[in-house]
Amino acid sequence: MCVYQDIEEPVDVIALFESGRLQPVKFRWKGRAIKVKQVTGSWKSDVGAHKIRYYAVLDSASNFFQLAYDEKNTSWVLNKIWVE
Repeated sequence: MCVYQDIEEPVDVIALFESGRLQPVKFRWKGRAIKVKQVTGSWKSDVGAHKIRYYAVLDSASNFFQLAYDEKNTSWVLNKIWVE
């Protein structure tokens, strides 16, 4: 059974620019480092004159996370999790 939770907490993220695109690689949440195994989707939302970029990511334990990068504030937020 999959459990969904809204989190909305700031997180530290290590990300790379690959082929001109931002890709999260690892993030820290609640003192735990979580390595991104796969980015399963990405999209953006316009917020006034700037954008928020969203990433659906999967870790090695098959847990899904939604991360958001705010271009204006150069900050990351963990929006949601889906845990099996």
